[in-house]
Amino acid sequence: MTRPSTAVAVLTALTVLVVAGGWAELLNPLGLRAGDSGGAVFITMAALAAPVLAWAIVRRHPDEWTGPLVGVTLLAAMLGGARGTGGALAFAAGTVALVTALLPAVVALRHPFVQTPPSAVRAIVICAVTAAATGGLLAVSAPPDEIPAPWWGSTHPAPASAFGTIAMSVHTGAVVAGGLLTVVVAISGYRALPRGGRPALRPMVFPLAGWSLAAVGGAVWTLVAGLAVSAVDDLNDAQVALFIMLPAVLMVLLAGGIGWIELMVRRPSAIGVPDDAAPGWYPQGYVQDLLSRALADPTIRVLYPAGADAAERWVDVQGLPAAADGTAADRASTLISRGDAVIGLIEHDAATSTRPDAVELVATGAGLVMETERLLADARRDLERSRVLASRLLSASDQPRAELRRQLVEGPLHRLEQVAAELAAGAPIADVIARLNDVAAQVRLISHGLFPSSLSAGGLAAALPGSDVPDHRYPAVVELTAYLAAVGDPTAHFVDAVTEDRSLLVIGCGRQPAPAVHDRVVALGGFVQRRGDRWSIGVPTAISADRATG
Repeated sequence: MTRPSTAVAVLTALTVLVVAGGWAELLNPLGLRAGDSGGAVFITMAALAAPVLAWAIVRRHPDEWTGPLVGVTLLAAMLGGARGTGGALAFAAGTVALVTALLPAVVALRHPFVQTPPSAVRAIVICAVTAAATGGLLAVSAPPDEIPAPWWGSTHPAPASAFGTIAMSVHTGAVVAGGLLTVVVAISGYRALPRGGRPALRPMVFPLAGWSLAAVGGAVWTLVAGLAVSAVDDLNDAQVALFIMLPAVLMVLLAGGIGWIELMVRRPSAIGVPDDAAPGWYPQGYVQDLLSRALADPTIRVLYPAGADAAERWVDVQGLPAAADGTAADRASTLISRGDAVIGLIEHDAATSTRPDAVELVATGAGLVMETERLLADARRDLERSRVLASRLLSASDQPRAELRRQLVEGPLHRLEQVAAELAAGAPIADVIARLNDVAAQVRLISHGLFPSSLSAGGLAAALPGSDVPDHRYPAVVELTAYLAAVGDPTAHFVDAVTEDRSLLVIGCGRQPAPAVHDRVVALGGFVQRRGDRWSIGVPTAISADRATG
């Protein structure tokens, strides 16, 4: 179990205890107090939704803390909405409401989809810490039963003291500053997004802005009402519902918006970093997920260039062939390069292109990881090709047997059946002697093998007369591979080439080599490349013992 999962388990137990304690406090021998049922049911249902939402987010993103934080924030908001009930629950709820007044803003603005500037995050965190410190100091210093009723329900409401007024004033100032800054940051960040990325952020931005304004209004009303009235009886029920319950209702919408993004928009997170992972290890698909979050575009796809000898041009993060979609009107592509080398291609919503440097800026920041992921994609592609090659080579021995059977069935065996039928019909033996001699000669020819005996006796020059094959010999496996590549192609030509580390026999062909030829070349450590309308096949002429057996 990951630490976020453990935190959600603790949150679940805490939620059950809080809900049970709240109802025990609320009920009396005569039943539920009049006027409390609607708010109590709403707060209960919303509080119980906190661990459910947290579990759902953690299941989709097991190594991230968004789930526990959203659950804690929602539970705290619901508990804060119960601060007017009176009794011990009211004191605990009032304390939680003061301490966590700006927690929703911090959680929402630190979400990667909002793209909050670091300076704004620091300012809001400072406001949140100030509000939490003054709210906690007020709860510790003020007598729980001698406090104005608007601050939290008290069995013995009293006018605010000088210390309480100062502490609540500082708290209110911090909440007002943090709330207004949250609205500005959320709206400006939303408007800075490309139009294609805005719909994904709306379920969070609009409830966040609404909650911030409600929190500001509630903080100002709490301060003013606490200085103006002290008893519960002096409170206006409509004002209590507006300034205490409205932020709680909007917090439910905000939590739902964050949950929608986490569960429906963002891709599921990859498996977390293993305990024994090397430094710099990243999960598969890290770059694609990073870009998707940073640019608020869940449709982003990252492709990497295939090897020079590959028939396909692009592969995905798993190393599988992928085609870049450059024809759709609503799609755009951005090439990411380092020097002259192409690192990758990012396919994204065309609306993202309204910020020309956005994709490249984010991709450059992830450049090292992107380069690592490209190398891993190459390795996965090579691994898949090796697996396919091994599968083909395992079945390659069946092909000569099938060809030999076909030649026997269509040649000697068919003619022998005809001779047998004629003899059974009474034909003289002298009439079929010549045909039997032809069958015997054909069998002897087939017994020499599927390939001409001149190949083993005289090499490529003897097997392919009239071609420009060098007259010296090569290892048998090289000659056989070259013969299979060039036989039947009158335009084939041969060149001996020497590179820095090996010698090659390069065959130029006017046709694409058969899969069996391609597999033999790859197994020998050679290459198959297309050059214009012709193909170039390079076969190493110095073959190790383990490859010579292929």
